[in-house]
Amino acid sequence: MRCKIFFKIMLPLWIGLSLGCGTNTEVAQSPFVFISPVGVPQFLSVIAINEGITNTATKDIDFLSEPNFFKPEFLIRYYVTNGEPQFVGYNLYITTAAPSVAETLAGGNIYLENGVQPSFPHLASDASTSPSKLQAHRIVNQIPPPGTFPFIKCEIYTFTLRSLMNNGLFSNPSTPVRMCSSSRPYLCPVGSSCNPSECNNPSCSLTVQQSCPVGTLCNPCLIAGAEETGCVCPSGSSPPGCNL
Repeated sequence: MRCKIFFKIMLPLWIGLSLGCGTNTEVAQSPFVFISPVGVPQFLSVIAINEGITNTATKDIDFLSEPNFFKPEFLIRYYVTNGEPQFVGYNLYITTAAPSVAETLAGGNIYLENGVQPSFPHLASDASTSPSKLQAHRIVNQIPPPGTFPFIKCEIYTFTLRSLMNNGLFSNPSTPVRMCSSSRPYLCPVGSSCNPSECNNPSCSLTVQQSCPVGTLCNPCLIAGAEETGCVCPSGSSPPGCNL
């Protein structure tokens, strides 16, 4: 008698479980783990601050008192925008082409003034877009000491930033900025990286202009005579004709 009662109770329950097995799609069967992406930094500007070339207008310069006048250098500016608790700073990468993910993972082309990452240490508390918090760094060599490798005049370099976390994670690269190492690329030899032949034509097409370095005859500065200050974009303007 007890067995009959037991089967009468358990049989419907067993059938219900059997029919419903594997059909519940409303509840996750295992927890999902979401990893928030690391915030991507951006440059405010990258400017060549030494022309790196000679012309008749600079013949009166005292080369003994100004030994580095013709040595190409760059000034990079950015705001700290990362607020992650693990954030420790930004890595700067300098190449003649956009660095690949493999190069980044291998630490290739990374600019390290002190030999350790990150290139520019920061904390989450540094995050601000206030003008008083603008970050500026003078980059005097493509590779700093002890294995110093200077920038080459009339060469175009690509700069990218990546955020670095204390657990080793890094962000996607910033929008790459390609910049000529000479502040007046129209004085560079025709056919050089900074002054390709098609960019030496003031009557070039708009398509060609968009690929020419700012400051060449094809893509002159929007503000006449502003080459030596980096052809900074006036308010309301954007490239071509000015640097970011």
